[in-house]
Amino acid sequence: MASTSSPTGLTPSSSSSSPPSQQQQQQQQQRTSIAASAWPEYPPHHYSTSVLGTDFSVLNKNPLLNRIGLEPAKRIALITASAAFWGFVLGGVMGSRQSGMQYLAENAHRLPKTMDGWYFYHKKKNYRMFYGALTKGAVYSSRTAVLVALFEILEASADFYRGGADVFNSVTAGIASGAIFSVANKLPRQSSKHTLMLGAGYGLVSGALQDLSSFLKGTPVWYLPESLKERSLALRIPLPESDDK
Repeated sequence: MASTSSPTGLTPSSSSSSPPSQQQQQQQQQRTSIAASAWPEYPPHHYSTSVLGTDFSVLNKNPLLNRIGLEPAKRIALITASAAFWGFVLGGVMGSRQSGMQYLAENAHRLPKTMDGWYFYHKKKNYRMFYGALTKGAVYSSRTAVLVALFEILEASADFYRGGADVFNSVTAGIASGAIFSVANKLPRQSSKHTLMLGAGYGLVSGALQDLSSFLKGTPVWYLPESLKERSLALRIPLPESDDK
């Protein structure tokens, strides 16, 4: 009994190999052309142009300067307020404990002996702890807010100057913030070294995470290869519908 075979000697499943690659190339060209027309603010080398002297309102609306999905002014205000809140919470906890221990040390030699005495003893202790929490919380809140605001302002300034947000601006802002903090507090050389390393590490981690978020949202990161830039744009640019069905 004769076996049926195709004229070319190939099975039906292996006859379609080239069309998918050609179709993918056409789709990639369509994405690239749409990117050039629909998103002109994403040139391949947008960091080579300085944006100094541009109106602040225009700069604040530049999507390349956004981090964590927020414009620079809103981001600085929100992160500074958040840092001030958590600084107040941390300082309040530490201040309350310190004031309580200090009150116990001051009154260890004159402990009350009556029920009323113990009542006023704990009442005054609670007042001292509450006052210590407020004062220490206010100090920590102001210091944390100033330090975080300094970092955010330096980071946004570097973004403005270079025309985009990336991890290098974050590392630069972290190192500069650590240097200013060390000089302002007159830290010794070893402590200043650790402070600079801490600032650089924070800037590296936060900047890398923000670049990853930008890449996943469709904003190309300049130091990535061209293939990854096009893939990042493809995440944001919708593929045009083909005419043939």
